[in-house]
Amino acid sequence: MPETPTISHTLFRGTLNVSVVLIGLTSGIAQLTEIPTRIAQWALTAVFLACLLYFVVRLWQLAFVVKIRELKADLQDATGLLAIQQAGHQHYLDAIQRISEREKPLFSETLEVLVSIGVDHDSDRIVEKRITTPEPLVTHRTMRPIVPTDTDRLTRLDEISFKTLRPVGGTITALPLEQSRLLRVWLIFDPAMTTPTEWQVEYLPRGLWNPLRERGWDQLVWEDRLPTASGTPSAFTRFQVTFSFPDSDQPPSVKERQGYGWISEPERDARGRWEVVWLDEKPAGRRYVWDLTQAVGGR
Repeated sequence: MPETPTISHTLFRGTLNVSVVLIGLTSGIAQLTEIPTRIAQWALTAVFLACLLYFVVRLWQLAFVVKIRELKADLQDATGLLAIQQAGHQHYLDAIQRISEREKPLFSETLEVLVSIGVDHDSDRIVEKRITTPEPLVTHRTMRPIVPTDTDRLTRLDEISFKTLRPVGGTITALPLEQSRLLRVWLIFDPAMTTPTEWQVEYLPRGLWNPLRERGWDQLVWEDRLPTASGTPSAFTRFQVTFSFPDSDQPPSVKERQGYGWISEPERDARGRWEVVWLDEKPAGRRYVWDLTQAVGGR
């Protein structure tokens, strides 16, 4: 079978053919119309320059096509390598998640959650303060931040401005284990906890309370499903949630659906915001559901 001509061969043949045709046409027209020699020379020079310009443009086009092909090949190689690396990385994440799910907490702790409901979706904020008592050592743990789940949109750690704080005795590194509608975070403590340690996380669950602002009611669910290694139904020894509402003429309301815990009456804080405190002094691995109401539009 005859070999397929290369791009450079095609370019040369095409430029040569065009040049021969143009020079031949110019010469023939000059002879038929008896154009003066000087004018004919100028015409041939113009044709030569036009052919040269055509050759340069075609050469640039050839270089551009070759470069595009090289870039496409590099992109395909990089995409394949990235897919392999992502698959390997996901295997590590899955393994860490399975390990964390099988481990029972080797600690007990108190938990205070501040749920701040903003006047708009950008001002929603949650702070979770813990005092963890290791039994005997805590090197890492996982947690799920409270994020909106009413859409199929994926939630990333950086989108909620997730921050950790360990005031005394070390640092906390936060790594995403699962970035989906139910975000999961892996927390690594350096150095490991060996004594009662105070630490907290803070994040901005933008849009979490949009339904509450729009219709005046919503709910919050918390699953306390961490049986400890010692056999107690919960790692919590004290669980408190403070709900902070925007200023309005009518006080908000909070009610735990099953009647768990104790709830205070709404009171204004120093900033004029409404505040309701819920407290369970004896957590027992329950599923808590709080029903919240507030005035729509601050009325």
